Amino acid sequence: HPKTRAFITHGGANGVYEAIYHGVPMVGIPVFADQPDNMVHMKAKGAAVVVELNSLTSEDLRDAINTVIDDTTYKESAMRLSRIHHDRPMSPLDEAVFWIEFTMRHKGAKHLRVQAHELTWYQYHSLDVLSFLLSVVLLLLLLLVNTCRFCFRRCCCRRKTKRKAE
Repeated sequence: HPKTRAFITHGGANGVYEAIYHGVPMVGIPVFADQPDNMVHMKAKGAAVVVELNSLTSEDLRDAINTVIDDTTYKESAMRLSRIHHDRPMSPLDEAVFWIEFTMRHKGAKHLRVQAHELTWYQYHSLDVLSFLLSVVLLLLLLLVNTCRFCFRRCCCRRKTKRKAE
């Protein structure tokens, strides 16, 4: 809404993009996943105030909202991010049309395909690398166990030999 002065959000990507798009400063209450990171970025850019959920009180929330509304730097930062976001050489629809036509002109644009499509399934999931690393770890573990066993037998056998000699 054009009269929105502050956006209270958990900091998910969609909400952050929407606030940036409309140039609205945010009060973030991140919970999990990418939300804390998103809100740290928005706070660093001056477009948000972050409030921790586990220590949240009504006074904290009120103060955060008032800070975002009363301090014009938050609105200015949000508007600056919005201008950057809207500064595009062509509209998203025109860009989509361009890429569809580009792909048709170049018969599927195979030169833009990711090389991961050429990998076998076990290479794609790095199973070959993981199996190599696992075998190296197992070999080192086996070597360590055999070395410990050799040292233990050597120490124990000497004691038994000395006892038998006495």
